[in-house]
Amino acid sequence: MQQQGKRTQASALRCAAAVAGAIAFSLAAATAQAAEDRLIGLVEPLVAQKPFNIGVTLVHLNDDFWKGIAYGMVDEAKRSNVKIVQVSVAGAYGNVREQFAQLNALKTRGVDYIALGAAAFNGFDPVIKQLKDAGIKTVAAGIPVNSANVAFGVTQDDAAIGRTLAGAICKKDRNGKVVTVPGPAGAEWVRLRHVGFLEEAKKCGPLTVYDGAFGGGLGLQDGLKRASDLLVKHPDANFVYTPQISLGMGAVQAAKQLKRDAKVVSSAMVKEAVPLLQDGQLLAVVSEPGIIMGRLIVQYAIRDHEGKPMPNLIRDKASPYPYALTPPTLITPDNVKTFPLNIFEIPPADFRIDALQ
Repeated sequence: MQQQGKRTQASALRCAAAVAGAIAFSLAAATAQAAEDRLIGLVEPLVAQKPFNIGVTLVHLNDDFWKGIAYGMVDEAKRSNVKIVQVSVAGAYGNVREQFAQLNALKTRGVDYIALGAAAFNGFDPVIKQLKDAGIKTVAAGIPVNSANVAFGVTQDDAAIGRTLAGAICKKDRNGKVVTVPGPAGAEWVRLRHVGFLEEAKKCGPLTVYDGAFGGGLGLQDGLKRASDLLVKHPDANFVYTPQISLGMGAVQAAKQLKRDAKVVSSAMVKEAVPLLQDGQLLAVVSEPGIIMGRLIVQYAIRDHEGKPMPNLIRDKASPYPYALTPPTLITPDNVKTFPLNIFEIPPADFRIDALQ
């Protein structure tokens, strides 16, 4: 639910982490009021005084992260006098040609903004420049894209996600022993989470990390196989780090099959993970609030379109465009029953959308 990229974004997110913590409220503290505030306090909701159109092209709609962004945009637009004219999908990471064609198709439809969940980090600048020259503003949706011609972005701090997961293990057992299932090689978000995890783990005194190798995919079977191999290799390990929930649920199965009391940490909540948190097999999962991101894209577009202030946008030399970060929120056995998943990241079961590839 993410993408490949370059080291430039690593420094961008590291530099932004402290700023994001200062300017963005604690999402964990806000969950109690989330039901009354669909934007959970990040910005005040506006209704567009000047109606305009947004086109959307995302990587895919195969998981709740991207579905959440699509749902958040569509629902927020309905509430805010904004029209979503089309939601397209590239189909998979790396399908840049398909996405170039979708961007050009949206251009012919005369949209004012395009929300781009880019299928790759690099290669989009020329087409985004062409859109800008035509008077169409591009918004980086969910993940970064390497172009100074982007108007603004809404994303999350992947390094902070890794740090948060390491902190959860450290809080549980500073003397613990952790095996890591880093995830597929070449994905920048995977690397950033891994780096953040290792950095925070080093601060946890005697905590031991048995670091696994990058590789494989993001499926449950990948998590099962890799976690099984690592748990057999390190019989004293009592925690497993994974960067994404499918890998995490596979690691839970591995521990169960091996009859090991090894708690798993991961990121991106799904409904199937709820019972695993409730019974303690999952120690913690970081929320990836795609719905909130989608709503923020619409709300920031309204402000940009009407020349109004853009609160909480981070502007620094590390990133070629201003961006908003949703800080990580930890879901644990203690709060999973009350955590508003429908506000943060899991769209309604009956949500459907025509996504043309």
